This record gives sequence, C-alpha cells and structure tokens, in this order.
Amino acid sequence: MLEPLSRQLESKDPIVRTKAAVALGNSSEKGAVLFLVKALNDESRHVRRAVSAALGQVWNDEAVIPLCAALEDNDWFVRWNAALALGQIKDRRAIDSLIRALHDINRYVRRNAAEALGNFRSNNATDSLVKALEDPDVDVRWNAANALGKLRDPDTNDPLIRALNDTDEFVRERAADALGRIGDSRVLVALQRALHDTDDDVRTTAEESLEKIKRHYSEEQSSS
Repeated sequence: MLEPLSRQLESKDPIVRTKAAVALGNSSEKGAVLFLVKALNDESRHVRRAVSAALGQVWNDEAVIPLCAALEDNDWFVRWNAALALGQIKDRRAIDSLIRALHDINRYVRRNAAEALGNFRSNNATDSLVKALEDPDVDVRWNAANALGKLRDPDTNDPLIRALNDTDEFVRERAADALGRIGDSRVLVALQRALHDTDDDVRTTAEESLEKIKRHYSEEQSSS
C-alpha cells in the first residue's frame, strides 16, 4: 500500500500529492513517515499542510526533528499542524521549538504550541507559558493556563492568581482549575475570592479547587 502512495507523492500534480499525503496519514503505518518527511519540503503549501497533518496521525518519533523544522515554514497552517502533531507525539526534543512557537506571529500557531507544551509536563516550558498568560489572544491564554495546571508547579501560583482577574471568563475558569491541580494551600484566599466571580463556571471551578486542596491536606494530616 505504501509504495504506490509514495510514488504519488512524486507526481507533478499537487492535488495527487496532497491526496497521497492524506492517505499515508490515514494508513497509520510507521513506514509512511519516511515518505512524508521528504514531502515536508514540497513546493506546494497545500501538500505541506497535508503532510504536516499526516505526520501527527502516524505518531512516530522519526518525524520529530522534521516537524520542528516545519514550525519555521512560511505557511501558518503548516506551522499550526506541526505544533499539533508534536503535541501528539510528545517527544521532549520538541520542547524548545514549541517554546519558540509561543512567539509565532499567528495566534493559531501559538494556541497549538501552548496546548502541546502542556502535554510534556516539562518545567522547562514554565516561564514561557507564564508569559503566554498575557498573550493578546484569549485562546492562547486559556491554553497556557490549562498547560500550567498540568505542570503543577507551585512557582506559577502568583501568575495564575493574576489570571483569575483576566477579562475573559474562560481564562479565569482555567486558572482556577490549574490552581486546584497544583494543590498549594497558599492559594486558598485567592480561590475564595473567585467564589464571587460574575461567571457561574468560574465560581463552580473555584469551589471544586478549594475542596480538592482542602481534601488533599486533610488526607496528609490523617496519614501523618
């Protein structure tokens, strides 16, 4: 199956090459990576878009370095797909490239980079994700807050507390959730203030986070 599709990737017709890239991704066969990686430099942005998406479906670590390079592509959709794919593959070699992608000119690329970094659970990304909490795009801030919740680093308490005052209710809700995941008792006062937020979801999440932290410390005390 792979050989005919690989030959189609060398067709003079970009439509044929695009369809071949899609088919290779849908095959989910690891052997498809070798063919797809070569096509990441195709002259057609439509082909490169299909290839970068397909590499995320194959989930092979051989695609990591080429996908990191694709984060520098001149087409934003290729970069968007590359960030998404790297977040799915979860190879730590991609962390530095994704951190740089947090400064991409395109907000959609920054969104995927923030989301992807949360999948790595690496403190190397903490400072950059904290800065992303001030991104002008609300979804970047939302993904950054969510990613910081996954990292569970107490050093991010203060930035997340500030995010409880974000103009967007979805960001405030994610910040409240992240503080609950981190589980530091020093944020209790801030979460109690969030119980008076104007948004129902923020209040509900703040309450859940408070209960989570209190339960955690209660269990610690009973076991000591």
